[in-house]
Amino acid sequence: MTQGLDNKTFLRHLHAFRGFAITNVVAIHAWGDQVSTFGGYDRSLDASKVWVVNEALFHSSTSYFALISGILFALVLRTRGWTAFFRGKMLNVVSPYIVMTLLFTLYGLRDNDYVGMFEGGLGDYVATVAANLWTGGASYQFWYIPIFIVLCLATPLLAWLLEQPRARWLVVLIVLAPLVVSRTVEVSWASVVYYLGVYTAGMVVGNHYRVALGLFRRYWWVSLIAAGLCTLALLFFLDVDAVGFVSIRETLFYVQKLAIAAVVIVLFHANEERLPEWLSTVAAFAFSIFFLHVFILTLLSHAQARLGLGSANLIGILVAGLLFLVAAIVLSIALSRLAQRALGKRSRLLIGA
Repeated sequence: MTQGLDNKTFLRHLHAFRGFAITNVVAIHAWGDQVSTFGGYDRSLDASKVWVVNEALFHSSTSYFALISGILFALVLRTRGWTAFFRGKMLNVVSPYIVMTLLFTLYGLRDNDYVGMFEGGLGDYVATVAANLWTGGASYQFWYIPIFIVLCLATPLLAWLLEQPRARWLVVLIVLAPLVVSRTVEVSWASVVYYLGVYTAGMVVGNHYRVALGLFRRYWWVSLIAAGLCTLALLFFLDVDAVGFVSIRETLFYVQKLAIAAVVIVLFHANEERLPEWLSTVAAFAFSIFFLHVFILTLLSHAQARLGLGSANLIGILVAGLLFLVAAIVLSIALSRLAQRALGKRSRLLIGA
């Protein structure tokens, strides 16, 4: 039986956690753009130091979204029935994903080099759209959406397993699988297994939320130490990857992200009345920010390069990356608000907000 909280209590801090999650996702791309534009990845450059820290802190931040989706399913969505659940995913996830894929296939980043129109006939465009829908190839962050759709399709089976006492060993196996099955940065069976583990962990937490929140609060220092140790290991050994078929790096990221999530949830829950309003606003537009921010960052970085702004020194990259982070979020929200005013509730079907 779900041990949830009333909507007014739990939604506020979990809503803020969504804002934290999308800020992390935008951050890795904002500073990553600065490194690739002005410093490359030569470890002798200041840019490379930024790259290492950026990766160690923000890589795999999409895990936060899988986790919170699992929590919210158990706390809120499960009681609404499967028809409402899948209808919501079709309208709020699949529909804007299709629209954004159509748009960015037609006009978007080409070979990571320039922004332009699709070059080819209608048949080529249709074939490319179909391929991009399957792989998330219309924009480099879109790969997460096909994986998330698989998680949604697997939700009824996962929910059933969580209700079966004899299947607890299988649930534990699913949650622990990402320790040895390493995610990739594209659609793959390994990535599905990895995010299935995060999503299932979220469902377990959501099913016993009061107990989980109490444990997070009591042992927050354990989570903080685990997150710190994993981050230090990643800072110094980011190049250490495969040991056999296991990516030690991705294993560390899995533990790190779950530990950080526990700390942030406790922190946000304890300070619900003092959470900044901007975090709530960012959370409200998280999905549209996810869709739009890479395109905006690409335009900004290309304009920056043409104007000769920015540099490869440490301070320059840090400041420019922060400016790009804020600009990408603000401009994404501004475009989303314009879409809402023009289209009303239908804007969610097109842009995710």
